[in-house]
Amino acid sequence: SSGINAEYGVQGKANPVWDRIIGTASAERFLIPAMLEFYTDVESTGSSNEFYDKFSIRYHISSITKTLWFSTTTTHQYTLKQCLNEGRYVRFINMLINDTTFLLDESIDCLRSIRDIQRAMANSDTWEALSEDERNEKKGKLAQDEKQCRSYLTLANGTVHMFHYLTTSTQEPFLRGELVDRVAAMLNYNLLQLCGPKCANLKVREPEKYGFQPKVLVQQITDIYIHLKSDVFVEAVAGDERSYSPDLFTMAIGRLRNNLIKSAYEVEAFEEFARQVKERYDEKQVMDMEFDDAPDEFKDPLMSTLMRNPVKLPSGVTMDRDIIQRHLLHSTTDPFNRQHLTHDMLEPDTELQARIEEWVRERLGRK
Repeated sequence: SSGINAEYGVQGKANPVWDRIIGTASAERFLIPAMLEFYTDVESTGSSNEFYDKFSIRYHISSITKTLWFSTTTTHQYTLKQCLNEGRYVRFINMLINDTTFLLDESIDCLRSIRDIQRAMANSDTWEALSEDERNEKKGKLAQDEKQCRSYLTLANGTVHMFHYLTTSTQEPFLRGELVDRVAAMLNYNLLQLCGPKCANLKVREPEKYGFQPKVLVQQITDIYIHLKSDVFVEAVAGDERSYSPDLFTMAIGRLRNNLIKSAYEVEAFEEFARQVKERYDEKQVMDMEFDDAPDEFKDPLMSTLMRNPVKLPSGVTMDRDIIQRHLLHSTTDPFNRQHLTHDMLEPDTELQARIEEWVRERLGRK
């Protein structure tokens, strides 16, 4: 592991051996697929240390993948693109979403705690009023938070950067029906943490000590929005009820411009994307009210949203395809009877879909 660096990938003394390995025909064919499989398989190891094992292994995988992506030969990059476009690697992207959300969340929690303790220590009157035991307890908590923050941010920076360079040249895998809503929600949530009204709570002394580079994170996250810009992605961003609001993008644009995070041209591109999302958001608000009284049989039984692509499960329940496929990313069981369920067991309900589409046309025709 001494030959792996979070920022630069494989380096130093490992290079001669590394060069001999990655140039072989076997490596060009099997290395990337094996690492993507391993990335998902290590989610559960059965070990008492599986949490640390998982992120340690994924850290090394991301470092190796980055080096392969930016290597002088394009063979590995081409193989990685091919893998991502195959359905069997959807779980890898899903795990990448999960890791990015979790690691940034933990990093942000640590930063807030560090800030609170730093402010308490800076107020000499309040600090001296505490007992020695209380001060020692807070100092111990600060040391623990700083250590965790460095670890989480090292990993978080790596996963965000992986998202960034992968989406630069390959978009379709991230826009799949079962993933696009999760990608949009992840980006919106983290943009809210970094640019929202509570972002001042993340200001700590010497942020570089923890590897906290908010400008870089904001730049990469806003880049990813542009990389994935498409009708389906605009729909997903606008449909995220947890974190998205037009005000969020207004605040982000202000941050980009005021802190010189992007060029004027890049800010304009993001503004145009934000305008499209807001337009779709406004339309969706009207449409949701219009379709709120849809018959129950037209609504997904888990999410109570109007189904667009209904499929029958072996249990006899009908669900929207994207929703059940999202469920299958985490569990291979029917959510209603816990029986084994896979994608190929889903049966399109074309008759119900035709009825839903007819109902939508009639409803819109009344406007």
